[in-house]
Amino acid sequence: MASTNHFQCIFLAFLFVLGVLFSQASSRLLNEQTMLEMHEQWMARHGRIYKDVEEKNTRFQVFKDNVQHINAFNEGVDRAYKLLVNQFADLTDEEFRASHTGYKKQPTKVTSTSKPTSFRYANVTDVPATIDWREKGAVTPVKDQGQCGRIDFKLYSSGVFTGNCGTNLDHAVTIIGYGATSDGTKYWLVKNSWGSGWGENGYMKIKRDIAANEGLCGIAMQASYPIV
Repeated sequence: MASTNHFQCIFLAFLFVLGVLFSQASSRLLNEQTMLEMHEQWMARHGRIYKDVEEKNTRFQVFKDNVQHINAFNEGVDRAYKLLVNQFADLTDEEFRASHTGYKKQPTKVTSTSKPTSFRYANVTDVPATIDWREKGAVTPVKDQGQCGRIDFKLYSSGVFTGNCGTNLDHAVTIIGYGATSDGTKYWLVKNSWGSGWGENGYMKIKRDIAANEGLCGIAMQASYPIV
């Protein structure tokens, strides 16, 4: 009798393990199918056409990796910004840098006769707490200029960017204002050149007033401003 009960326990345990394995396999197949459908929908939305099946399979793997990264990021530790499956979701970081960044730092010419110039607004203190030059009609529409950022926020969606992106400048942007969130986080309002489908309708917020003089992502390293 004891032997029979022992056999039954082993058999039930075996069935349980099979059930778990089958469930995991089914889940993987379901996730793969869901991802394939998502990729097809994404291709249709962004007009993406691949030259052959091999390229499509390669792009799908990159797309899947990016989607998994986005989901893990957005569902992880609460951050001030979110990522999104946007038009760059089938590109690796390396491919994205090669095709959508290209700023080259210009060497500064220094001569013995040149006189140092100062920033004409250095001592201005009476400034508003927030400003958005779009509201004053001073900002042109966002364009998609393609290669124009060791800034690895190609999948940025919304919020104040606070990520690690280095200071190796290879992308230029336009600061069109500044402000602060309800919790007091200060940010620069940035106009990008990757189309209105990227970020917050082509714009992003990046944290300002950090300890480093070069600013987050080196945003203050090669700054220039128009003279009217």
